[in-house]
Amino acid sequence: MKAIRTITTAVVLTALAFAIPAGAQDASAAGASGDAALRQEVEELKKRLQELETLLRAKLMGEEESPKSEQTAPLVSESSETSEVAKPTPAETLTVSPTATASASGMPTAVTDAEPDEEMPVGVVSSGGQPVSFTGLLDTYYTYNTNSPDDGTNTLYYTNPNSRGFGLNQAKLEIDANGDGPVGFRSDIWFGSGARLFRDGLEPGPLEDVIYLQQAYGYYLFENGAELDVGLFGTIAGLEVAESHLNWNYTRGILWAWNEPFSHLGAKFSTPLSDTFTATGMLVNGFDNAFDQNAGKSYGLQGSWAPSDRFNTTLTWIHGPENDLTNDGWQRNVSWNFYGGLHEKFEVMANFDYISATDPFDVTATSWGIGGYARFNATDKFRIAQRFEYFDDLDARSTGVEHILKEYTLTFEYAPEPRFITRLEYRRDWATTPFFSCTDCGPVGFAMDQDTFTVGLMYIFGPKE
Repeated sequence: MKAIRTITTAVVLTALAFAIPAGAQDASAAGASGDAALRQEVEELKKRLQELETLLRAKLMGEEESPKSEQTAPLVSESSETSEVAKPTPAETLTVSPTATASASGMPTAVTDAEPDEEMPVGVVSSGGQPVSFTGLLDTYYTYNTNSPDDGTNTLYYTNPNSRGFGLNQAKLEIDANGDGPVGFRSDIWFGSGARLFRDGLEPGPLEDVIYLQQAYGYYLFENGAELDVGLFGTIAGLEVAESHLNWNYTRGILWAWNEPFSHLGAKFSTPLSDTFTATGMLVNGFDNAFDQNAGKSYGLQGSWAPSDRFNTTLTWIHGPENDLTNDGWQRNVSWNFYGGLHEKFEVMANFDYISATDPFDVTATSWGIGGYARFNATDKFRIAQRFEYFDDLDARSTGVEHILKEYTLTFEYAPEPRFITRLEYRRDWATTPFFSCTDCGPVGFAMDQDTFTVGLMYIFGPKE
């Protein structure tokens, strides 16, 4: 309002200066007729000025009442002493100028340029950062083993090794930074008894030994959908994955645990060659080794074909020197799998995995196996899954025993909520030799079979989809 009065006064003075004739400056020389004409002109000017003041007031009031969301930067006039800066609410988008300074917390403390700048990503306290998402998985279980093994572990099991009752398989924290730009990173930290097995291959040990860095890599996304990953990442081979809730069964199969690598350290590049085919190549230190045991490197090639969302198949080849302190001898891994959605309620999968390893003395040992999966989706919340595996380790390359292993798993899944999954599972393993730890199995202490019953509870936390 103060500004309106100032503008009006200036206009009145200017108008009077031009409207009063030079002869009217000397009042004593003007006659009565001249005075009357002057008064009429002044009244006309007052009327017009009132109309102008009304229009100016309406215009300025409209600008003051405009939505704050339309302002992309604080309004700063040439005189900082008289400027009024609008304060945005917490729900509004924060914008800073290129010359804004930052405090120790990373938030801008001053704005010296009135020009708008790019908006910061929501949830980021640094003007140069990226939004970071956190996803968590809590995986607990209870397992009963009919063999009551003396060592308290389920033979062959990696993800639920405790045979004496309750166990914590995974307490996983997944960190992902993928802003609007092409650069990001991914890190998966895994706590729990399953993590200790991955890291040390043993269940006994102090509590601080239960941490396992499953993945930690940076990535670059290209415009055509290609992706470059550098760091520690999960293997490209096989069908099953480390997270229980992403598989059809609660326990992992023999092939996943005993005939496939878990992770690699190196670089991986994936690119779509068509709408249905994706190619992947990687150069890594080797199989499950962050620090290479020799000077050689392993490479991997993969092709994945998905003509529809009801069918896909993948073929993987990994090759490289894997013997300690020498580049002599090669290890080769061939993995193939497919998925088929035969019906909206019935799905099948298959997995084949073959490893051949040659030592420095040119002696070759192989192990291979095949697995079949079937799942019936009774409702959106209830499913029944089955798995059967055949594993040939007659060269003792994988388990250290010359035998053939088989396993059958029956899993009942009930998910009352998408982020809470429960599974009741029966699994039977058997071998051609006494291989499974057993308490009441005579002086040998091993049985040719093993039966387990498991209840698994999985809780998934993270950003809403």
